Amino acid sequence: MTLLIAFVVCIAVGSVLNVRLQRSIGRAVPPANTAELDLEAQEFLRTLDSNLDLPETDRAELRAELADHLSDSVARLEAEGQPRERAMREALARLGNPAELARQMNSAHRSARRALAGAAGGVFEVGVGAIQGYLVGLGLYGLVSLVTGVLLSTALRGAVDSAARFLPAISLGSTDMNTVFTASLGCFAALVGARRGVQATHRLSRRSISAISRWVGIGGGPLIAYLLMFVISQPQSWPAVSIELLIPIAFAFGALFAMRPLPLARVRVPGRLVAVAATVLIVAVVATGSWYSTGTVTASSSYDNGQQTAALNKIAPAWSGDIGLEGRWGTIGGSVVDESWQIQDPKVLSGLRDIRFELWRAVPVAGTPDSVQAWLPAPGYSAPYATEPADVSSATFTAHFDVGHVKTTRWLLLLTAVASDGIRYRVDWRSECPTSFSGTIWDWLTATY
Repeated sequence: MTLLIAFVVCIAVGSVLNVRLQRSIGRAVPPANTAELDLEAQEFLRTLDSNLDLPETDRAELRAELADHLSDSVARLEAEGQPRERAMREALARLGNPAELARQMNSAHRSARRALAGAAGGVFEVGVGAIQGYLVGLGLYGLVSLVTGVLLSTALRGAVDSAARFLPAISLGSTDMNTVFTASLGCFAALVGARRGVQATHRLSRRSISAISRWVGIGGGPLIAYLLMFVISQPQSWPAVSIELLIPIAFAFGALFAMRPLPLARVRVPGRLVAVAATVLIVAVVATGSWYSTGTVTASSSYDNGQQTAALNKIAPAWSGDIGLEGRWGTIGGSVVDESWQIQDPKVLSGLRDIRFELWRAVPVAGTPDSVQAWLPAPGYSAPYATEPADVSSATFTAHFDVGHVKTTRWLLLLTAVASDGIRYRVDWRSECPTSFSGTIWDWLTATY
């Protein structure tokens, strides 16, 4: 909230202070008239210009003013009877050293008002640039997805099918994929936002572009890293964390190289060519995707549940009675396991005691196809991750487990109870309960499985 308020204040201040300065940024300045000046005077102006660390508009204006000033000075000296060559040397001598003159001009154009306006305008342009970078990344993602879809469905189909037999499967849930996608777009947003912020601050404040780049890159990069590491809380996974850590690097890179063109930035592609290429790709993806899907053999959804049953029995043997579950409902996903199980007749529980929910870490049953959601308790754990007593006074048993700060994302939910023989039985259970880690990067790095 504090950062948001500071951002709004910067925008408000920048809007008030920049209104007149912004009008002068895009004004047209006539080129300096150096045709009447000799080589020594032209070299003076080139040396001066190379030492001016100001926006191009200001530099062009100063070059034109000095060229006119030199012409007028030479004309006056010639009118006094001096030869042209001597008059030119005298006029240049009165201006002094070009490098020192450039330093004075740089200082004269940098006021506190311009500095404040530049800071506010830079913050605003960072936000605008971040939106622009996000949209650029979104467009690149769409283009790459289309091209990849065509290649995987046609030319690379055989190679991909062959490689899939030897490569390990990488399973990412929809939440993980969304976080990875958002973090990737964040890199583009940070890169473009930093570039625009530095350029805007340079134009408005007339400060040195190299100094602004260093301050923004060295200051902004660590600030973004701190926010991502300790403040911003969101779903996390190891691919997402890896990409999120690149965001401050992208911001620093964009700031430090703000005045250099991005790769392919000067490439101009005709709009008609882009439209035709996009149409061809979309049609190709639809056509080849349909052909590929119809040619794919659907995996069987059946599997041998003996391994699963044996693993569950090690935790607690199955209860031979029937407690008459009418239904289950609740929220599974995100950072919680929240379920309600309704008992048809609570009297069947009269012979049981210490009825509780147990949440166990889960792993997929070995040998099952990817299309089958078959899970068993993770080996190596002799106790559940968490337990919660069931309220036997009600016909509805409700379980609520907050697992948002645990790296494990697959769970088994068991309802267990102790019978008259003193043995704890598995009354019922719920197969795979998917969740996702939610927190800061530091929370994820320090969390346990």
